[in-house]
Amino acid sequence: MPKTIERTRRSPEQRIADLQAKIESIKHKAERAKVKRDPSLRHMSAALKSVDKAMAETEDKATRTALEDVRATLSATLALNGVVAAKGGSGGAPRTRRASAEDLGDRLLSHVKAHPGQRGEEIAAALGTDTYSMRPSMKKLIEARDVRTEGKNRGMRYFVAR
Repeated sequence: MPKTIERTRRSPEQRIADLQAKIESIKHKAERAKVKRDPSLRHMSAALKSVDKAMAETEDKATRTALEDVRATLSATLALNGVVAAKGGSGGAPRTRRASAEDLGDRLLSHVKAHPGQRGEEIAAALGTDTYSMRPSMKKLIEARDVRTEGKNRGMRYFVAR
């Protein structure tokens, strides 16, 4: 006899918040597509990233001030074209891939604890990521036996193992 799974219903506020997060995701995706299509925006975006890297590396106050001015100008120009520039500047060095992957693993584990039995797509939507990005972190959690699975492919559901 098949095992019955208790489902928890989301409140209207939770559903609205999920939809708003999805809308923001679609807007960001459209902005990235716009930047890719327009060569001038693509070059300005690359220049902004280079300025952020230079700011992270410099310790000279005069150079930092000049780079902040350049960054403000590039950000304003991108904003005039409808592109929201990523926040950067005096935040120090950029996050590494390892730090964000570890953070995602922790977020995945806590989400699975709070919402057992969800599918990968549901978890990704709740965390504001996609299934492709969360797959390596989820595999590590499964190999470490922190998370167990039931089902196959898109019907796979995730549960806390301990």
